[in-house]
Amino acid sequence: MSKSIIDIASDYALAVHDVELYKEEDVMHRVDELYTELCTKEDGIYWLYRNMEGQVGLVEENMAKQAKYIKTMKKAMERIKSLVVGAFEHTKELPRHSAFNPVKISKSAGAVDVIEEELIPKEYYIKVETFKLDKKRILEELKQGTSIPGVRLMQKEYVRGLK
Repeated sequence: MSKSIIDIASDYALAVHDVELYKEEDVMHRVDELYTELCTKEDGIYWLYRNMEGQVGLVEENMAKQAKYIKTMKKAMERIKSLVVGAFEHTKELPRHSAFNPVKISKSAGAVDVIEEELIPKEYYIKVETFKLDKKRILEELKQGTSIPGVRLMQKEYVRGLK
């Protein structure tokens, strides 16, 4: 039965500790076996991680291609709409409206087209104020021991050696 890396590491720690209690040669042989098994598991973890990293890269590459395809299709759809509008402007006619052809031309509610923003009177501007949390300052003060309501210092463990 395959042991987990935690079980192997625990057995290894116990075997190293048992050097004082049992015959050194037997314990050292067991330590060597466990260390080899631990290294094999660790190499497997790294291989598995790298394998998954490669799969993520392939999926991301495929997603980028799909996004490009979607963008192209949306541009083509907009092109079709502009051709319909252009044909209507030229002929003032559309194909007969039916259940299979629901195409109509309508006017939008309107939009502002800014030509030269500098010429627009100040009365048409509004004041916009935003507040942004200064997380860097908060982090510095939390590290110095300051207690700040609504926040706490979080320190997570992370793995080094794997991206």
